[in-house]
Amino acid sequence: MDSSAIKKVNKEVAQRHPQMAGINPKVSQQTADRYLLVYSRTIEIAAGRNMQQTIRVTADKQGNVLKMSASKS
Repeated sequence: MDSSAIKKVNKEVAQRHPQMAGINPKVSQQTADRYLLVYSRTIEIAAGRNMQQTIRVTADKQGNVLKMSASKS
């Protein structure tokens, strides 16, 4: 996946999840034209506790988002 496609996905992720703006994803290839991008960040919640948030994005090689999911732990 080239850098312009990653930037396109980053922009869409930042629009839906502003706290993920500026995070560089881990990119892995699933098939010949599909990629998995994983964004992960620790955020502070009430009472000084921390929470891990992960955004998983499946995108094609042009940077079009096919699927996006979020999880917190």
